[in-house]
Amino acid sequence: MLSMPFRRWLPAATAAIALVLVAACNHDSTAPNTPALSLDEARSLGEAMTADAQGELEGITLSDGGGMFLPSMAATAFDGVDPTTCVPTLSPSPVVNSDGDRVPDSVEITFPGCAFAEGAEADTIRGAIDIIDPTPTVTDHAVKTVFKDFTRIEVEDGRKRSIVLNGTRQSSRDANVISQSETNFQTTYTFRDGGTASHTRTWAVTFTADVPGSIQPDAPLPSGTLSINGTSTWTRNANTYSLTVSTDPVLHYNASCTVRPKFDSGTVHAMVVRAGNTSNVTIQFTACGQYTVTRS
Repeated sequence: MLSMPFRRWLPAATAAIALVLVAACNHDSTAPNTPALSLDEARSLGEAMTADAQGELEGITLSDGGGMFLPSMAATAFDGVDPTTCVPTLSPSPVVNSDGDRVPDSVEITFPGCAFAEGAEADTIRGAIDIIDPTPTVTDHAVKTVFKDFTRIEVEDGRKRSIVLNGTRQSSRDANVISQSETNFQTTYTFRDGGTASHTRTWAVTFTADVPGSIQPDAPLPSGTLSINGTSTWTRNANTYSLTVSTDPVLHYNASCTVRPKFDSGTVHAMVVRAGNTSNVTIQFTACGQYTVTRS
């Protein structure tokens, strides 16, 4: 067993995070089990999967309509962004909402490069997101969110890392539950050492508020649980892996956390397959900003 500390992916402040990588057990001395991925690859996968789980909550409450959609609302829906200093632009303006529900027909929100400090760190958000009503003539709660090179950059101790989101999510929600799905949604990572990776996923996600009725449009997300199920493809260097992903127990998002990832319990399980070899990567959240990654 190898245990070592490392810093968080994109949290608000320094957090103590333990990394535990366990070599696969060899139960048959005549047929050794070759891991599907190395210890270093498991470490980077754990970082990226943690960022993806946190990223599922980005902008999840974002929607409004009837010309009432304001740039400050767009800023508020993203973790750590100060709506008084970050002013996205909207197009078209005024916003059109044919059916009068909370979702505009189609509006593009462009973040020009909003820089803000979180603790001792400096973060920047840039890129664009389209908010689309998939049923523009039916009054309901459906919303489609299209991420277009939506980028979050973190500078920590003079070293930069980033994630870039591209793809479409579709969700339906009320004040208690948000159900979200995505197909071939891609995240591209640049790690602090300059290495890159990509994660293309087809996931079904459900967020359930701890307090019934506490999910409000264009407002910060309340505390609640997050379940993830689906498949994905992970590419790191010249290697590509197939993943089957689930949460058991489900993740608990704590809105009062001051460090990212803002989960204080729950576990992500990923069965990783490459070239006929299989490994299991487990990401267990133990407190705000703290988690362990285990390869077996």
